[in-house]
Amino acid sequence: MNRFQLKIFAVVTMLIDHIGAVLFPGVIFLRIIGRLSFPVFAYLLTEGLLHTSNIRKYFGRLFLFALVSEIPFDLAFHSSVFYPNSQNIFFTLFFGLAAIALLQKISPVQPVGAAMGAVSLALIAELLHTDYGWYGVAVVVLFYLGRKYPTKGLVLFSLLTVGYGLAFSPLESYAVLAGIPIFLYSGFRGKWNWKYFFYVFYPAHLLLLYWIHTVAI
Repeated sequence: MNRFQLKIFAVVTMLIDHIGAVLFPGVIFLRIIGRLSFPVFAYLLTEGLLHTSNIRKYFGRLFLFALVSEIPFDLAFHSSVFYPNSQNIFFTLFFGLAAIALLQKISPVQPVGAAMGAVSLALIAELLHTDYGWYGVAVVVLFYLGRKYPTKGLVLFSLLTVGYGLAFSPLESYAVLAGIPIFLYSGFRGKWNWKYFFYVFYPAHLLLLYWIHTVAI
């Protein structure tokens, strides 16, 4: 499975999850499928850091689409233009990227400081109520740390996810299944890229789901 196919997998499972959350909240199977989406996006974020030619532009894209997506996110999930107690996944990915960029740059000379910085960013994500909060940033960091030893990285991800599920949300335990497509990842980009499609799809599909929920049904 190449990088493009992995992105398609993440987008499709995310769409299924959001269809369940917005339109069919009682259909738990849709939410279970959706648990596979975020870990794949988190893994792809670490791949993005390793392959980007301009990390500032990478940060800029994440932050821009975090802002663009916030109103669609609040409308779709909270039926409000502004809902301060929950922020969209781009904010989580932004803090995750900041954490692993910090580890990449500082950990060779100041490992303790880099670790403290990554933990601080995870706590900030939790305090700001970003989607998946500290857990989301932690998953990104684990995938980054395990990049040279993929099997060990997946084991650590599975232990974290099962523990998080048992402690906070049993549904999240199903996210361990995301380890299957990640394990099958070939490391190649694939023929297609469609980079901006994946950014634009997120706010666009949330607006569409909100419209279907409030107008079409």
